[in-house]
Amino acid sequence: MIVTVKILEVVFWSCLLGLLYSYIIYPLSIIIFARLFKKPIVKDDSYQPTVGVLVPAYNEEDVILKKIDNILAIDYPSDKLSIWIGSDCSSDSTERLVRELNNPRVHLWVAPKRGGKTGIVNSLAPLIDSEIILMTDANTMHQPECINAIVRNFADERVGVVAGHIEHVTSHIKNEEELGGEGIYRIFESRQKILEGQLHSTISAFGGFYALRKKCFRPIPPNSYSNDDVLIPMNAIRQGYRVIYEPEAVSEEDFTGNVISEFSRRIRIGAGNYQAFFWLLDFLNPLRGWPAYCYFSHKVTRWFSPFFLIGIILSCAFLFYFDAHTLYKVFFTVGAILVIASFFYKVIPISLTRHIFYFLAMNLALIRGFFRYIGGIKSAAWTRTERH
Repeated sequence: MIVTVKILEVVFWSCLLGLLYSYIIYPLSIIIFARLFKKPIVKDDSYQPTVGVLVPAYNEEDVILKKIDNILAIDYPSDKLSIWIGSDCSSDSTERLVRELNNPRVHLWVAPKRGGKTGIVNSLAPLIDSEIILMTDANTMHQPECINAIVRNFADERVGVVAGHIEHVTSHIKNEEELGGEGIYRIFESRQKILEGQLHSTISAFGGFYALRKKCFRPIPPNSYSNDDVLIPMNAIRQGYRVIYEPEAVSEEDFTGNVISEFSRRIRIGAGNYQAFFWLLDFLNPLRGWPAYCYFSHKVTRWFSPFFLIGIILSCAFLFYFDAHTLYKVFFTVGAILVIASFFYKVIPISLTRHIFYFLAMNLALIRGFFRYIGGIKSAAWTRTERH
């Protein structure tokens, strides 16, 4: 029994350390490292290369015209800005609406068969005759200065990808506090991306808004599942480019404001995360420098945090059962109370309970995404998240 307790204690503390490293130790470490080893890039506000905006779309009749109008209204030279809509065999009126615009700056490409966002990106990106390709989702709306803010970073030839900032908004949610866990998570992620870019590169973008040099685009595997915003930036790093996060390039994205309604989207993202992990094993090599450190610390430990969480819960429960130490009894009891309370976050008006619920839901989605990945991902086709 003594040996069993010792093993359980090793599991408990190892998993707890893994979780703390991902969410606390690493974020604190890059604050220090960014100050000590900062590598500034050269920005030029007058730099205005040609930009092709790539918009993957599947049944987006409700927003596609608003999206196009939004892009056309961006403060950028009209002769240097074009729009490329890629329809993944939409079954609604998306394609008809785009064709009826009859605008020479707006191009429509229709996939021969459904291949998801990956199929559209792989097929359409090589056709875009611009120096910079801006990747964006149909429900992402851009502020007027966002393209100027994002392309000024490409004045530095070392920069291959620039990630923009996305703010979540809905008609009934007015501030970050009401957005709950998703809002806090976005702020947390954005701060880390800024610091990682100062070191060398942030290793992912927000999928709804990022830009890359066309010459550094490389096709990603055809069954890539909701992970282009990781694979494309990492491909740029493989070629020796840097990936920068630009907080002043701001766009807005419609958000349901409901954790449950976003759950299936999180499962899809989770499956893509584990898929990406096995395609990016070369970034576990410490000889890659800061990108390897940031990738392992920011992404890998985060992707595997559900397993840390399961290890903590199970080992602590058994240590409680074996009456190992009062510490484990207290830890398990307090943890159980907080978890139970989180399921009543709508009844218990404490922001902590909502954040705990979001954290648990996000990790549960990752677990389900893991099993979806294990079951095999043969197609990148997706079903749009309903928006209100």
